[in-house]
Amino acid sequence: MLKYVPFHFVGYDKDGNPVLYIDFGNADIKGIFNSVKVVEFCSYCIYTLQGLMERCREQTQKLGKPITVASFIFNFENLTFANATNKKMLETLLFFAKMMQDNYPERIKSIYFINTSFYFSLLFNVVKHVLASVVLSKIRCYSPNDDWKGALLEKIDADVLPAFLGGTRTDPDGNPMCTLTILPTRKVPESLYMANSAKKLSRSKDVRKVTVTRLSKETCSYEVTEPGSYLEWEFETKNKDIGFSILYKPTKDSKTSELLPKQRIDTCYEPEKGFLRCDKPGTYICVFDNSYSWFYSKELYFRIQVTPPREADIFNIS
Repeated sequence: MLKYVPFHFVGYDKDGNPVLYIDFGNADIKGIFNSVKVVEFCSYCIYTLQGLMERCREQTQKLGKPITVASFIFNFENLTFANATNKKMLETLLFFAKMMQDNYPERIKSIYFINTSFYFSLLFNVVKHVLASVVLSKIRCYSPNDDWKGALLEKIDADVLPAFLGGTRTDPDGNPMCTLTILPTRKVPESLYMANSAKKLSRSKDVRKVTVTRLSKETCSYEVTEPGSYLEWEFETKNKDIGFSILYKPTKDSKTSELLPKQRIDTCYEPEKGFLRCDKPGTYICVFDNSYSWFYSKELYFRIQVTPPREADIFNIS
């Protein structure tokens, strides 16, 4: 798991606290969760946290002062729609965020979210609702155009911070990516996938099947009456990819706006699963788009539902 989960120890900040770098945007989320069980992934995350706490104890002895907190840098560069809405990933983040603030409430010094984008806002809109105000107050969000490098350098010495994050540290050969200590994020080989990760949605009893003909679209509308509900989807095509987007209509007579831009999604190896928090009541329209295909129809299997806030089991970790 060390090769594919993008957790990397950077060093210590100016106060002597450990810093962890997470290359979230480039992680192969689907590959990771096709290769290990969610509980195994969570165990690895806990193991990583315990390692940080051990570094704190070592620093306490070395510096002669209490070192009890750590900082985290999450890089969301290249974050995709599929990763931002991946159901297993979101469930795991929610579980882990709640577990961390319940069991390590005073272990967080600061959290930096860098290179954030529209897709990040979808992810964070789900996660932030389980975070305590004390944790939220420690989060700093930076878009690609913000001076996040300057913000990191205020807290971390330049010779400690890798050059690609704004510091001066490089590998001995001058590589600014510091690949000797921060392993490049890589795709999980399919040979490591668990046997039960194969496509199986088409064999489910409660699934809907439609044929999206060439140069056409299929739409499905869902009414949300309670803010904070979750729109959950799961779909797969028999072959080739399909465009997927979500539109929003506040009232019957209002104009339709695009909530999630169209993404062409390939379900070659497993169904696409995701969910979206619906902060406003209204009609949410899921669009399966094959308008770009001049020759091929797409055989589509899907299951979509709206779950009210009180019934949403978002901590379904298995």
